[in-house]
Amino acid sequence: MTEPNTTGQPGDQLSTALDTENERSSSATKFTIGLAGLAVVVLVGVVLSVVMIVRGDDEPLVSLDPTTGNATVFEDKDSLFEPDPVFGKFDRVVYVSLDPNGVILSDTLASANRPDDQAPSGVMLQRIHGNMDLPFSTSDGPTGFTDNGVATGFARTPQGAALAAAHYVAYLISGDNRAEMVAEAGHSTDPSLLLEGFRVPDASAVTASPLVNVTFHPDLTLVKLGATVERSNGATEIQLTKVPMVWREGTGWVVQLDSEALSSGFEPVSAEGWQQWW
Repeated sequence: MTEPNTTGQPGDQLSTALDTENERSSSATKFTIGLAGLAVVVLVGVVLSVVMIVRGDDEPLVSLDPTTGNATVFEDKDSLFEPDPVFGKFDRVVYVSLDPNGVILSDTLASANRPDDQAPSGVMLQRIHGNMDLPFSTSDGPTGFTDNGVATGFARTPQGAALAAAHYVAYLISGDNRAEMVAEAGHSTDPSLLLEGFRVPDASAVTASPLVNVTFHPDLTLVKLGATVERSNGATEIQLTKVPMVWREGTGWVVQLDSEALSSGFEPVSAEGWQQWW
């Protein structure tokens, strides 16, 4: 899918205003389609082919006793999680938090002096709010929760932006009630227009897409979330949604739903920049 058209047409002020509105509507439509496609992947788990993506290091995907200097060491994990982990979508290990909001793994964020493509440390997939499988890290957040239970405190780093995008997009695609939660928490702009026509039952099960690709800037970062799928023509490609994340002082990362950068599409599995961090 191509990027939204941002080329204006000559004309008077009314024509320009209409062009701008059309562009925004086109962007909204494309993102809604992208969310619908992504929801097929993450809500239902329909992945017909899996691509091997090399992580930025050899660190385990799950660490209950992380070795990083800023990590929380779990001496009594049985009091924080269900006795046994479970397999989630994409056959990944998920720890079921006894607290519906999740378990904070560290209250200190790591230094930003790392390669952009290095995985966050101590990543653990946690099942929160009953049926949301989302990544928590010991290095890049989250460090807390908003009053309504949305994770916050993600680092101003590529890793933190990707973690935040995984969390907040999951809320946006798992029902109106959860879309309202993330907007109320201040971590997305108004979702009503862009999610019009995209309806799933409230509190639908959702899991973070396994693949991320980050183009980082400390003020505005583009996070691509994706999964491999087999298309009708037999080709195996990465189905993706582009998510602009804007940094707002006092709030942190926010999904910029009114951005013309919102779009969706497919890329070959050989495309550069993709990582599997969780």
